[in-house]
Amino acid sequence: MNTSKPRGLKDLFPLVLVLLTLAYPFVVYFHIDRVNPRWFGVVLLTVALIRLGVTWHERRKSDWVMTTVIVLFCFGIILLESAILLRSYPVIMSVGMGVLFLSSLLDEHTLIERFARAGGKTPPEQAKGYLRNLTLIWGVLLLSNGVVAAWTAWYGSLATWTWYNGLLSYVIFGVFIALELVYRHFYKKKHNIIDD
Repeated sequence: MNTSKPRGLKDLFPLVLVLLTLAYPFVVYFHIDRVNPRWFGVVLLTVALIRLGVTWHERRKSDWVMTTVIVLFCFGIILLESAILLRSYPVIMSVGMGVLFLSSLLDEHTLIERFARAGGKTPPEQAKGYLRNLTLIWGVLLLSNGVVAAWTAWYGSLATWTWYNGLLSYVIFGVFIALELVYRHFYKKKHNIIDD
């Protein structure tokens, strides 16, 4: 007998958010000449507010800070009707996430540990150092991506911005994830770490 609960908006929203994030540079690229930046800001603000409503009870202080930054940024796009601000959205997201990763190093549990615990896993004590280093690397990688994204937004052509933020940055993150998974396998073997 299947006892799984039916999927609701809360379960589907993360997938929708990922798809919107992937599509964002291409939507801007194909419509920036015909659609006022204000309307992109309205859509981004609407998505941020829906996300806030869906995850209201699970949010940490860092989530509130990130949401506040995104909302203020969206209001900036709406009020200023700025194409440069519109192209800076990936910068805000990447730098914001990078800061969250790095600031979590000051907490008892890093962001990656929190992700693991939220998924029902308790990382063993001997993995703590590895997870802290991984959190540091993710933070630096995200901040570096933000710097490149900023260059493409402020100095690059629209095509360069779309190519980097819509494809190349995801390829870089994908390669990093694949390399980390391979290294994690050898690290677990070396330190006799067995998953729950």
